[in-house]
Amino acid sequence: MKKTVLLFVFTLLITGFLKSQTYSDFTLQDLEGNDVSLSKLLEKGPVFMSFWATWCSPCKEEMKKVNATYEKYKDQGFVYLAINQDNQKSVSKVKSFITAQNYAFPVVFDTDKKVFEAYSGKDEMPYALLIGKNKEILSVHTGFKTGDEAKIEEEVKAALGIK
Repeated sequence: MKKTVLLFVFTLLITGFLKSQTYSDFTLQDLEGNDVSLSKLLEKGPVFMSFWATWCSPCKEEMKKVNATYEKYKDQGFVYLAINQDNQKSVSKVKSFITAQNYAFPVVFDTDKKVFEAYSGKDEMPYALLIGKNKEILSVHTGFKTGDEAKIEEEVKAALGIK
């Protein structure tokens, strides 16, 4: 009986891990109502996609810190994609926040959280994944604290083939 339960738990864990490690294309609307597809962004290079919300302080800190990495490597094909998780009531705050911060990276809306769920989103935000140009998930990050941006930049450099 114990072996059966352990096997079942192990299977669930592996299935959950593999699900979170699987590429899934999507198209979402940006701040201007234009369609943005992950597959199109990956044609340029690696994509660091981060699920965030306006009420999430660690999300805002990540955006500020990873924006510097985006600015540094965007001409080499790197894309930082901010995927907003706000609900319909607070989604109106997103554009003004992004504009006020002068962020130039793409921001899209996932208000029904379908993309978040497809990538096995975690309760703690931000929840981010670095996806290589070959559509392989290279890393997963849950939460953010100052200093994490150095590791993210190293992962981006590796994905770009920079030593």
